[in-house]
Amino acid sequence: MALTLVTVRLVKFLAIYLALSTAFLVAKITLVFLNIFSPDAKNRLFQRVMAKDKAMCPKGETYQVEEFLTLKSYKSLLYSQVVGIFKVVGKGRPAEDSALVRLDGQTETTLLSYATGSRPLVVCFGSYTCPPFRDALSDFAVLAEDYRNVADFLLVYIEEAHPSDGWRFHSGPQIQQHRTVEQRCDAARAMLHDRAGRFDVAVDTMGNAANHTYGAFPDRLYVIQNGVVAHEGGKGPFLFNPTEVRDWLNEHLDALDNNNNTNDRK
Repeated sequence: MALTLVTVRLVKFLAIYLALSTAFLVAKITLVFLNIFSPDAKNRLFQRVMAKDKAMCPKGETYQVEEFLTLKSYKSLLYSQVVGIFKVVGKGRPAEDSALVRLDGQTETTLLSYATGSRPLVVCFGSYTCPPFRDALSDFAVLAEDYRNVADFLLVYIEEAHPSDGWRFHSGPQIQQHRTVEQRCDAARAMLHDRAGRFDVAVDTMGNAANHTYGAFPDRLYVIQNGVVAHEGGKGPFLFNPTEVRDWLNEHLDALDNNNNTNDRK
């Protein structure tokens, strides 16, 4: 069974690798062609794509097509796929208690230690240089405020999606990839300075244990209840959607109400 799973994952990785490599090469050739023959058409096409994809274009930020077609962007996209394919957890399966570090940079903790009894634990993974994550932080803060009486909320700060020394966007915060836990904590505190909320925050270890276990890079949402993954959010950046968690929590509240009504009738 384990060997079959590994084989399936390797085949899936190979398929994604070929598809991504082909798409990247075609896009790069098209960019060169448009730069030579029609730069205006290139810009119009890119702006049309970005306008349709709100997830990649937070309000007030601008991007250039060249930022998406570099060797560093290709490596980052491939790494993201690898992390997603080889993650350990999944919906309906036991949640892993990954090691984390508190924002003081010294106190060790674990992911499941933030869960309280049978209350759902909503876990949000991401980094401040990831545009969809940055744009959705306010939504996550509102979510935590609206449902704080029935669920616990944890934000796990992971490695930077777009570090200034990696796949960099000129728009948005400029943060180097973390070399130490202290640097990761500094980045998380800088994020909270701009986008504070009533939720717990911890950082991933420098071995990126939580990130790899939960297939989190560049951003992802989970709901854990009674030690089991009750909801697995879509893989960021395109499928990162806090609204799905709100829907799950509403269904959870409905189930609690129905259970209470049943108990009252008894």
